[in-house]
This record gives sequence, C-alpha cells and structure tokens, in this order.
Amino acid sequence: MTIRVKNGEKSIRQAILKARVLEGDEKKIILDNGDYFMDAPVLLSEEDSGLTICGSEKTHLYGGRKIINWKPKNEKLWCAALPEVKSGKWDFRMLIVNGRFAQRARYPETGYLFHNSEFDVSWQSTYEGGFERKPTFDELTILDYNPKDITETFVPENAEITVFHMWDESLVGVKSIDREKHKITFSNPSGWPPGAFTKEHNFEKRYVVWNTIEGLLKPGQWYLDRKNGELVYWPLENESIEKLKVVAPVLENIFIVEGKEEKPVSNITIENLKISATNAPLMSGAFGAKLFDGAVSLRKVNHSILNNLKISNVGAHCIKADGDNLQIENCELNNAGAGAIRYVGSETLIRNNHIHNIGKTFPSAIALYVGATDPNVREEWEPGLKYKNCTIEHNELHHVPYAAICAGGKNLKIQKNLIYDAMQDLYDGAGIYITFCKNALVKNNFIRDIKDTPGAGTSAYYLDEKSIDCVVEENMEINVPRASHNHIAKNNIFRNNFFIMKEKGWFTMERSEDYTFENNVVVTGTGFDIWDLKFCPNFRNNLLFSGSGTLGTKDIERYAILKEYEIELKNGNRNEDPQLLSYNNGKVIFAENSPLKEMGIKPIDVSDAGLIKN
Repeated sequence: MTIRVKNGEKSIRQAILKARVLEGDEKKIILDNGDYFMDAPVLLSEEDSGLTICGSEKTHLYGGRKIINWKPKNEKLWCAALPEVKSGKWDFRMLIVNGRFAQRARYPETGYLFHNSEFDVSWQSTYEGGFERKPTFDELTILDYNPKDITETFVPENAEITVFHMWDESLVGVKSIDREKHKITFSNPSGWPPGAFTKEHNFEKRYVVWNTIEGLLKPGQWYLDRKNGELVYWPLENESIEKLKVVAPVLENIFIVEGKEEKPVSNITIENLKISATNAPLMSGAFGAKLFDGAVSLRKVNHSILNNLKISNVGAHCIKADGDNLQIENCELNNAGAGAIRYVGSETLIRNNHIHNIGKTFPSAIALYVGATDPNVREEWEPGLKYKNCTIEHNELHHVPYAAICAGGKNLKIQKNLIYDAMQDLYDGAGIYITFCKNALVKNNFIRDIKDTPGAGTSAYYLDEKSIDCVVEENMEINVPRASHNHIAKNNIFRNNFFIMKEKGWFTMERSEDYTFENNVVVTGTGFDIWDLKFCPNFRNNLLFSGSGTLGTKDIERYAILKEYEIELKNGNRNEDPQLLSYNNGKVIFAENSPLKEMGIKPIDVSDAGLIKN
C-alpha cells in the first residue's frame, strides 16, 4: 500500500498514522517534490516496522526555519532580529545561506591563536588509565591567554572557543574574562585541560575564537549576536536581501527511529531524500564527537536500509545508528558539524557512500565510525568486542579534519575504500584506524595525501590498543609519511602493500607483539625507519628503497628510545629501486627488470577503490 504526501511536515505525521492501521507487510510513504520545513522530528517506533519512506527527485527536509526579516545594519552588514536568541530559548552554530554551509566568524581568519595554559601531567596510554592524575575543575575550565589576542571589544556572551588537544578538541562557551590576570573562564568544561599533551609530545597550544565581531573578516561570514538578539551576516558581492535564502537549524534530528532492547524496530527503509539544517548543543563531544546525535538517528533498529540519502549542512552527525543487519548505501554525506556516519552494531554493510567536508564545528569527528570502542572509556572496552561482521567497502572519503575510518569489533572487512586529505586539523590518527579489534581484514584500500603531524603522528593505517590477529594486505598508500603506527597490538600481518613517499617514511611498533611484515614495497625519497624490530619476528622478503637516505630502526622501552642504528638486511629484505613504471592511479606496473619479479612480489591494482563506477 502506497501513501503520497504533498502538504508538508504535518502530512508526514498523518501518513505515518494512516500506515499503521493498514494491513500487509509492505507499506510505503512517498513524499512529493518540495521543501519540507519540520517543526518536529519524524518519529518511528516498533509499530512502524516494515515501512518505507522515500522521496521524489527534489524532496528536501529541513530541521530549521527560514530567516526572513533582514535589514541593513551598516554599509557592509545585514542583520535579522531574533528575540528567542536574546532570551536564551534558541541557539545555533551553523547556518545555511543560499544552499551553502556558511562560514561562522572565526578569529583568526586562518591558523590559530596560542594560549599559555599548563597541564604537565604524563599520559600513560588509554589502556592504562590515561593521565597520572585526574584534572581539576579549574584546569578544565580556565584558559590563560596572551593579552594581545583578545581585544577590548570582545563580548564573552557571544564567544565560543575551540581548544585543540591531540586527537580531539573541546568547544566551549565563555562565562567570563579576567583582563587583569589574562584568564578566560569557560561556561562548560573542556574534554581535556588546555595544555594537555603539548609538552610531552612537543606541539603548540592551539585555540580559535568563534562567533565574535572580531572574526567577521570577509564576505560570506556570519555571527549570532546573543547579547543583542540578532543574526549578523556579511553578504557576498552578488547577493541581495530580496533573494537571500537563509535557514537556521532548530531540531537536532529529522528522523528518529527508536526501538527497545527487548523489541527493536525492524525493516525500516528511508531513501531518496535530501536532509539539511539540524542543530547541535554547545558541549565537548568526546572521542570522535560520539556524544552528538544524527540528523537521521536509528536507536535499536535491525534489518533496515538507508539508501541514496543526500545529507548536508547539518549541525552534528549526518547518521547515527545502533542495531544489527543494517545497510547504509549510495549516500552523499557532507558539510556536517560532526561526522558522516557513527554506527555501533553487527552484521552491517556500509557501501558506496561519498563522505567529505565534515567536522566543520567539531573537528575530532570521525568521518566513518563503525563499532569502535572509545579507548578513553574503560567501561566500553569489553562490550566493544562483541560487535562483529561489519563490512565497509567502496566508500570515498576526503577533506576530513581527523580520521577517515575508525572501526572496532570482530571480523571487520575494510576494503576498496578511497581516502585522501584526511587528518587535516588533529593529531594521533590515520586514514584507517582500528582499535579493540580482532580478526580485521584491511585490503585493497587506496590512501593518499595525508600530511604528517606531531605527537603520535599521522598514518595510513593505525592499529591501536588491543588490535589482534588483523591482516593489512594489498593496499596502496601514496604520500603519507607514516605507513603505519602500531601500539599495544598483537599478532598482526602486513603483507604485499605498497607504501610510496616523497621524503622520509616510518613504520612504527610500540609495545606490540608478534608482527609479520612481508612482501611489502616501500619507496621513499630520503630514508625509511622501522621501530621497533624486536616486535616483528617475521620481517622478510620486503623491498625497502630508501632513496638518498638510510634504513634505520630504534629500540624502544615504553616510548623511550634506547638505541638507534641501521637495519641489517637479511631474510630476503633488499634496498633497491623497484623500477615502478606506474602507480599514481592505484594500478602498479613495474619494469621487466624489476627486482620485485625475482622476489615474487605481486603487483596490486586498487584503481577501482572508492565509489562504484556506473
């Protein structure tokens, strides 16, 4: 039975009520073309099992409202009065202007400010409990700033601050400012103290200020003047007040599908829809921005499908889901305040999704987060191992501030994904990061163009704490200085991968056990290091071309370097030019006289990684 909806958001609710009393297992609601401005989320529960909700070619659902009362503020700015903002009943940190995710006022315009806060407490590893002592409330809520960075016109009520840590950040409001002592007090605690990790890992104490007049520096930007209750916008050269289409978010969700532990929702399909304009609260989102919800939120949902959704310009995650036997396919997910997909469960397929330009407000958001345990929360470690048999394949992920794919659980398959321009803002992550994971297969992925960073660096593949019995094989990596970082991991195999770097490269193993590194090809410009070879008893038949540099290793004891020396080549390992004729498109071709043929190393072809070509 099919029900058509023509008249907007209230008609969607009426159609759902009508579908509940229909007989039969196949029930479909079709939303006609048009813009649907929602004043409440679409709520589905167990009694809606078996329902399909789909759109037509131009069906667009918004979780916000239009801003229409614009007037000139001065020669260059426009403003719109929003009394609910002044009274504290409405707040937001993203805005859609003529279809684009408009840039919020940011100070400085590019780069970072640098604070003076100290938190010189050693980090022991997440598995061993984190910091040697817990931070105090003051350490989580006070930032020491340089007086030259904060002007006299600074309005605390409007300001928000992003404090960058190592693998995440904290977004905080400003409660007060002490100009004599040069201290800013936050309105909400940061996730880690400002200054944490910086001395130990030798990186800068970065922060930026949002939503102040000082950060309104170019056309296309906006800020929310909470003190005066107005939205302020600097229009682009070709924009006029009459044709300006501005949507500000109100709802955190467009769809909420919610079952119960003992009785999950099942067989829900949501497809062929555009979704935009959802909100997010002011808080620190924890590891991977996990605490934020999704524009589409599935809670205790099994055997369901999300297909061909275009979710863009949203305040937090595009999709947040938990349940088993889901399919998330053929979606375009971009311009999100947090991540694209955060999923926890088993037996799920995530395939052929285009994910890009996420983490706009919360840069620690992971683009695609599947069944992963938060390594900072001990209570999640054992339960996280129960998730199993998820497949992540043929996705294209790019322009993300932190990790592209993060995954955990048992029997993962991560294959045929194309990843580039990840890890743009934060440290200690990778193109593909797995943790608390057993028996994962990472195969035929293509990762390129990820810059190196301080701290634990940036890797193509990162096998972190409790990654056990995993295989990383037949992958291509181009221009990622650290081929792989491995930390408190065990019995993992790297086989027949191609790692190609312009300058010096690294493959690191810290506190790991029983590694196999065989039949791999490494090409660098100025040398290659592998730390620590005592963790790799099976180091054989690799071609390691060090260019103008050397092949080195380091003996390490709990992160302290004991000894540095050159690698002694044996067990079939060689330092020679592999004579590669082609590899940039992911398909490796080598010359007839290449030593790889003699070594029995096979060429690989990952040119079809990423979105499936029609």
